[in-house]
Amino acid sequence: MPFAYILSLAGALQRPLLVRSESVSSASFLQVSSYPKKPLDAAVGGVNFLHLVRNLCVTSAVWLVREGIFAAYSPDESYRSRLSHRPLAAGLGAAAITVPFLFQRFVPTTQSYVPENVQQLPVFIYASVYMGILALLAVSVLRICLRPQESLPVRVSSRVVASGMALVALASVEEIAYMTALHTDVGGSSLHHVLYVLFNPLFYGGVLLTSLGLGIPPVVKVWRRLQLWDRAALVFLTAMLGRAYWGLSRAAWLAAIVTGFYAKHPSVRLYQYVIRSSDHKVALSGRSTPMLADRVLDAVQARFDGGVGSLESVLPVKARQ
Repeated sequence: MPFAYILSLAGALQRPLLVRSESVSSASFLQVSSYPKKPLDAAVGGVNFLHLVRNLCVTSAVWLVREGIFAAYSPDESYRSRLSHRPLAAGLGAAAITVPFLFQRFVPTTQSYVPENVQQLPVFIYASVYMGILALLAVSVLRICLRPQESLPVRVSSRVVASGMALVALASVEEIAYMTALHTDVGGSSLHHVLYVLFNPLFYGGVLLTSLGLGIPPVVKVWRRLQLWDRAALVFLTAMLGRAYWGLSRAAWLAAIVTGFYAKHPSVRLYQYVIRSSDHKVALSGRSTPMLADRVLDAVQARFDGGVGSLESVLPVKARQ
């Protein structure tokens, strides 16, 4: 999931840089193992410009993914007329992050850039603006996800994404509070530790929910395209009722069971079984359909009657009666 990757990147790269200097050993190990920061930063001046470049890339990526979510969940294109969805807004956000960064007292590349320099007001503003923009992006996605949706899969997807975005926004605000405590040296180590611990479950819980939510529509689409339930019901009904309803020979019956697995339109064959089931009960009123097969037929009939997942929506043509 691109969105899950972006959010994971934002958290994985941002959070280790916000721990205190005396606690940075394990975080530094994780970060050094992820990418060679010093050589890369040296290529852009060796004064932590890589930190800025990375945060700008993450912010731009989240903004673009947000545009995709709006396009998927919005009923029309009217949202594009708002300034927050224009490239100019993305440029202003990038400038708001970059300008404070440029006014700091630059220091050589360090693995603990923010905690070592958070006492500088420009660094504090830079990091806070970055997390604040991520929070605003998350809140805007949350708002669009809470709008009514006609499709059940989209409605479920949007609600799960909304829950994830709410956690991401809360984590971003909590991170700003954490940096504020470091900047002002308020609360002592106990408060700092609590704020530090809260971030991971909030942020990565939001990442997980967002990933799950975005995955629902494509999974449902694939499920409907494969029509696995219809194929399973078709194979079962063919095995149970094929010879009685259709008068098939043993060889034709076995062949019909096999072809049921890869039938091009299993819903059409199921419709035929529903019709034959009614005719069979009328013509042979003294003989009953096996109980389990009768329940499957009832379930198939219920889907033809309408509602969520109705077979009427997937039937290309109705079978001849």
